[in-house]
Amino acid sequence: LGLLPADIPPVPSFRGIPLKYISLVTLAVQNSLLTLIMHYSRVSIPPSQSYSAPTAVLLNELLKGFISLAIAFARINRVTPYTSDTPQLPLTASRFWHPSKVLLRVRRLGREVFSPDCWKLSIPAILYVIQNNLQYVAATNLEAATFQVSYQMKILSTAAFSVILLRKQLSASQWLALLFLAIGVGVVQIQTGVSDTSKASSLLFHGTSMNALKGFLAVFAACFTSGLAGVYFEMVLKNSQSDLWIRNVQLSAFSLLPALIPIILSRPSETGLLSSLFENFGAWAWATVAIQVLGGLVTAMVIKYSDNILKGFATSLSIVISFLASVALFDFQMTFTFILGSVIVLIATWLYNQPGRNPSTPRLVYVGKN
Repeated sequence: LGLLPADIPPVPSFRGIPLKYISLVTLAVQNSLLTLIMHYSRVSIPPSQSYSAPTAVLLNELLKGFISLAIAFARINRVTPYTSDTPQLPLTASRFWHPSKVLLRVRRLGREVFSPDCWKLSIPAILYVIQNNLQYVAATNLEAATFQVSYQMKILSTAAFSVILLRKQLSASQWLALLFLAIGVGVVQIQTGVSDTSKASSLLFHGTSMNALKGFLAVFAACFTSGLAGVYFEMVLKNSQSDLWIRNVQLSAFSLLPALIPIILSRPSETGLLSSLFENFGAWAWATVAIQVLGGLVTAMVIKYSDNILKGFATSLSIVISFLASVALFDFQMTFTFILGSVIVLIATWLYNQPGRNPSTPRLVYVGKN
């Protein structure tokens, strides 16, 4: 039996364009902009005048937490079932802001956020804070294009932890894609190592020293923590009925303390906390934080409206954009080995996200984190 045209659900769209394509293009542009702006904001000025990366991480968590809290508050009636003693008021603009209605929603939201199992989010929260700080270290010590390509190792770590912790099975083509991914990133590292040797192991850009070894170690550690945190977060989501935005609020809340620790430890003893918090925090620093927050919201749209294949194309597009922008803006020198490594990574990303017989392909993008 076929479905009649009237029975087919409409495809979510904006001005006739499917939302899945809008969200994916936005995600690709956001990923590229984040890499480029984060890199420029860290290397365009001397280290003594650079802003605090832990402060940027803290602000990122605060903003995403507040936005997720607002969205969760707006959704609380739709995701929390009514009880027999709950007055079922019509959801109109006047009723929405009625004092009794607001109080009721606040109570429900509080019960959801401070649920007995909220502590489970503390583990991925700590890992995500470490990952975000490592991203700044990597962006400071690697060219934007090199960082973007190397950071695709998070696919490898996510797949590995999915197999170990979630007992997921990968197809033969996915294992082959992971092998290609490792080879491609290795080729990019070799290219950067040769470039460093010809430049006395250190690159200078506007007075900032760039150490490729330090950058690659930071990328490797960031990919490791990203994969572990993402898979653990997926385990929590699959074993609970809580709304995704509620989990994001909990994730941001548990991120605040570990995000504050490096700020307190690195603060000079003679300066106050607030004064040192926003020291040298200029327009480019705020732009980096804003794009990171945007990425968390766009990722939510991608998870809701898209699939793994299109996410792979979005990743590939972001690599290409970062590569071209690095050549145009940062005088990045194209070499055969870098192009070869990048092409291998693009092929691996495309191959990994191809549909296979196994329907339980691990998700590679998680709400609220890049």
